[in-house]
Amino acid sequence: MRPCKNLDYESEFVDCTIKNCAPRFPDVRYWEREERWTRGGYPQKVQFCKERGRINAIFPCYDGSMGCYEPVESAVSATEDGGES
Repeated sequence: MRPCKNLDYESEFVDCTIKNCAPRFPDVRYWEREERWTRGGYPQKVQFCKERGRINAIFPCYDGSMGCYEPVESAVSATEDGGES
């Protein structure tokens, strides 16, 4: 699974911690919000998007099920993996 390029893991969100879905999906990251944000039934595990704001789920920003999904481009090129340019 590749993350959407619009995910925001750089901002400082108050009372939120970046976690991952280890051991099954260690590369999938999300924000876990503390009780102040989850009182009243609001989701604890969310994504933050630079374009859309809070996403009330984790995986749609990794598996392409959201219509706005734009995957991060792979950084590996033919020359980096041992091929000739």
